Amino acid sequence: MAKSIKRKKMTRHELKEDRFLETTKNLITFFRANTSRIILTVVILLGIAIAVRVYLSNRRSAEEIARVKKLYADAFYNNGNFREAVSAYQEIITLHGGTRSAKVSTLFLANCYFFSGDMDNALEYYERSLRILKKNPNWASAAEMGIASVHEQKGLFDEANEYYNNVINNYKNTPVRIDALLSKARCLEFTNRYTEAITVYSVIEREYPDTDFANEANKRIVFLRGATESERIPK
Repeated sequence: MAKSIKRKKMTRHELKEDRFLETTKNLITFFRANTSRIILTVVILLGIAIAVRVYLSNRRSAEEIARVKKLYADAFYNNGNFREAVSAYQEIITLHGGTRSAKVSTLFLANCYFFSGDMDNALEYYERSLRILKKNPNWASAAEMGIASVHEQKGLFDEANEYYNNVINNYKNTPVRIDALLSKARCLEFTNRYTEAITVYSVIEREYPDTDFANEANKRIVFLRGATESERIPK
C-alpha cells in the first residue's frame, strides 16, 4: 500500500512572500526586455520637465520686464503725455505680447488714443483689449465703456447705449457700472428721450442711495420732468 504524503499547508505570511517574489521576478523580466524603451521614456519626461521649467522661468522674466516698462509708460499716461505713452505701450505690446502687462497695456493704449482725440485707433484697441481681457470683469467692463464712449463721441448714441447696457447688465459688481448708467441716461437726454432717461436716473437713485450719484440723478429727474411738462404747454 502506497504511503500518502501529507502536503504542508502554507501560512498567510508565506503566501504574501511568494506573491512578492513572483511580482519582483516579473518586474525584473519586464525591465530587462524593455530597457531601451524605459530609458527613452525617462529621457523624454526629463526633457519635458526641463523645457517646462525653462518656459515658466522665461515667462516670469518676460512679465517682470514688461511690468517695469509699464510703470514707465504709466508715468507718461498719468501726466497726460499721451504721445510718449503711446510709444511706450506699443513697445510693451510688440516685444512682450502674451504677458499680463502687455494685455493691460492694450487697454491703456486705447485710452491714450481716446484722450488724444484719435477715435478710430481708440475703437480698434478697445475692441482688441475686450477680446484679450474678457475673462477679467474689471478690465472687460472698462473696455466696453471705452467702446461706448467712442460711439458717443461720434454721435452714435444708440450704438453707445448698446455697450453701456452690456456693462450695466453683465458687470453689476464693477466700479464702472455707475458710469455706464449715467452715460446711458446722458445719451437718452441727447436724443430727447426724457422719459427713458428718467427711468435710468431712478435706477441710480434706488441702487446707489446716499451717494453723490443719487443726488445728481435726483436733480436730473426734477429737471427732465419739468422739461417733459413744458412740452405739453399749449403754444
